[in-house]
Amino acid sequence: MNTTINLLLLFVAFAIGSRLLVGFAGVGFGLFSQQTSELISRQLSGLFLFNDVKKLTALYLISLIALPLLAYFTLGPFFTLVVGIVVLSFPHVIFWVLRKQRAKAINHSLPDALSHIAATMRAGATLAVALQGLVDEDTGPLGQELSLLLREHRVGVRLDEALENLAERVQSEEMDLMVSAILIAQDVGGNLAQILQGLSSTIRLKLEMEGKISALTSQGLLQGYVVSALPFGLLGVLCVIEPEATLPIFSTVLGWLFLAVMLVLQVSGVLMIRKIVSIRI
Repeated sequence: MNTTINLLLLFVAFAIGSRLLVGFAGVGFGLFSQQTSELISRQLSGLFLFNDVKKLTALYLISLIALPLLAYFTLGPFFTLVVGIVVLSFPHVIFWVLRKQRAKAINHSLPDALSHIAATMRAGATLAVALQGLVDEDTGPLGQELSLLLREHRVGVRLDEALENLAERVQSEEMDLMVSAILIAQDVGGNLAQILQGLSSTIRLKLEMEGKISALTSQGLLQGYVVSALPFGLLGVLCVIEPEATLPIFSTVLGWLFLAVMLVLQVSGVLMIRKIVSIRI
């Protein structure tokens, strides 16, 4: 009798615990899904990309669950962890690359834009009119950012605040220089058209110098990437040639420790090489 009661109580406790666990898991997954959707929506709007956020979020969540499970049943626990980390960080990496590419495109179009604004202001137009004329002609990333600046200004945002919002969105030194030049000229006075024309020449020379430095240091950076990828390539070859000797690396605690140490050292080497070859102007 006591055994039956104990089993019944154990079953009830197990059922309640399972229900609570499923409920907490559902709440946690729902919260994670909401945060992911907000992140994707915010990043896409910042990049002026208007895609279906719900579909992208659903595709990401499905990949986050399906790909690690597929890796677990085909490759093993170690690669399951690697695939999970890669899939989890994939949106952040993609958005970081897109922001960098967008900022680069804006920086390269900025000298010509400043020359256009300066020429328009020398003809007698105000800064807002010159910016609107540039927006009408430029449909690229810079035109989109300036169009948003003008819309903010029209709805009541002060021009200095709209310019600061522009610099915050673009996150580049060249845009910071333009915003600082306009704000300082508005505070202390001066010929803004002449200032923008001089700034255009300065930014153009800066971009040319950065291009030359990038070309000269690209060989060293490529060598660093090759040297860093070489151990992993050799490990892959050894897994094919001598699987009995190398595959235990992925299935034992000591092997995982060696892989972690190797990964940390390789990443540290890549960061050191990038620090050496990266020359700031």
